[in-house]
Amino acid sequence: MGKLGDGYGSEYHFLRHRTGQPEALDKTLLTALGASEGRLEWHYPIGAEGEREPEGLAFLRDREDVQTLWREFWPQRGRAQTWDGVAKLHRGADVEWVLIEAKANAVEFVTPPCAASKDGGRAQIEKTLGRVKSALGVHRHYPWLGTYYQYANRLAVLHFLNELAQVPARLLHVYFTGDCFPDGRECPANIERWHELIRARTITLGLPEPHALSDRTHEAFLRC
Repeated sequence: MGKLGDGYGSEYHFLRHRTGQPEALDKTLLTALGASEGRLEWHYPIGAEGEREPEGLAFLRDREDVQTLWREFWPQRGRAQTWDGVAKLHRGADVEWVLIEAKANAVEFVTPPCAASKDGGRAQIEKTLGRVKSALGVHRHYPWLGTYYQYANRLAVLHFLNELAQVPARLLHVYFTGDCFPDGRECPANIERWHELIRARTITLGLPEPHALSDRTHEAFLRC
């Protein structure tokens, strides 16, 4: 998610929808998740003052077994993954975590490369992403530490939760159309443009269609 702007940016728009139109937002997200009959139990954001984006697997802090596995899977130095939204999806007796990323412009969609140093866990990240590539049927030579590194490490979290920790989870991207930034950066005006950007990311990362996590990655589109 980008820096909070005054009337613009994914953080601004997501919080506006979450606090101003919660029922409509839930309906849109549940439809995107293929769970129209379900309900969302929000853990973040809930509209409280001073809320901070959850990092890593902090939402599972009470699961020491998961935290132990996570420390073996991903380096604990440097900046952890942050989530724009975290919720539980309830469908009858079934409960799954929903991890949400929001985007409103092309600059934040094409994220910076991995900045981890050799001493900051880069080798562990490379090894882990290599394992995820193999699980998803991606050739090892496709670079996952450069452009779209953020998406790649989110897929790694999704793989970890579902396959290693046995914690059912889904990744949901919320894409806003029609935003306008003061610096003139590209903000997709329609869903078709977002699909073009998503397709470019898929090709760059070498992701087959479908892959092993396809049914757990979702997209929702909202107007600013």
